[in-house]
Amino acid sequence: MDSLMERFSSLIKTGPQVAVFLQNALAAFIILIVGFWIARWLRKKIRGAAFGTDDLVDNTLRPVIASGLYYLIIAITLYAVLRQLGVEATGLLAVFGAAGLAIGLALKDTLGNIAAGFMLLILRPLNVGEYIETPSANGSVVEVGLFATTIRNPEGVVIFVPNGQIWANRIQNFARHSERKLIIDIGIGYDANLQDAQSLLENTMRDQAFVQTTPEEPHVLVNAFGEYAITLSCRAWLPAEDWAQNSSDMRLAIKTALDKAGINVPYPQRIIRNVD
Repeated sequence: MDSLMERFSSLIKTGPQVAVFLQNALAAFIILIVGFWIARWLRKKIRGAAFGTDDLVDNTLRPVIASGLYYLIIAITLYAVLRQLGVEATGLLAVFGAAGLAIGLALKDTLGNIAAGFMLLILRPLNVGEYIETPSANGSVVEVGLFATTIRNPEGVVIFVPNGQIWANRIQNFARHSERKLIIDIGIGYDANLQDAQSLLENTMRDQAFVQTTPEEPHVLVNAFGEYAITLSCRAWLPAEDWAQNSSDMRLAIKTALDKAGINVPYPQRIIRNVD
């Protein structure tokens, strides 16, 4: 009987402690749910207008800011949850410090991508919407993220390239200029009159409506004397806009002009002799 009374008394004494623990656990759960909801809502809100034109933050910075705030709120939420459960702040800082060191050593390449992403955002060799070419990929920049850059290639395929690969290699940005120089090398036969062919090609290039006369007039140079043909280098400045279509039209116009003038465009020939 005395043992039963002692157990009952013990339950009565620990009852308030259990109630406090349950209250703290419930509060921690609510903090966790609310924190994750806020983080996801804020990230979606910031990224939702990533291609807008009326926003204070430009399109290139927006995804990184959204991801950075998301992970910051998650970290604060986890800290608040553990504190609500009674974990000491000094212990949390020690655990976070050790975890950060371990994660940093294990994910050094990932951290390198983050550092490269920040360098891309600071120095701005590329922006959202610009067409770039790198050893890894080429296409229009869709997003510069915290870990990787998203590129859509000319075929419409989305490519995710780690920021470190982009930062460590050559970047050609085709959107940072208003005009580009088109160079077309074409071979003509040795029986053709070089001066006539040169004048014909220069006039053909000038006749194209999209050809620019600045910074220099279209011109043709004799580039090389090959085994089967004389190589002429046709050079003209074109607007950067509609580059692919304009350069295609120029090649078509050059070939058509040569055909009409009866100027042969030879191709390599192979002579095979039978030896008995």
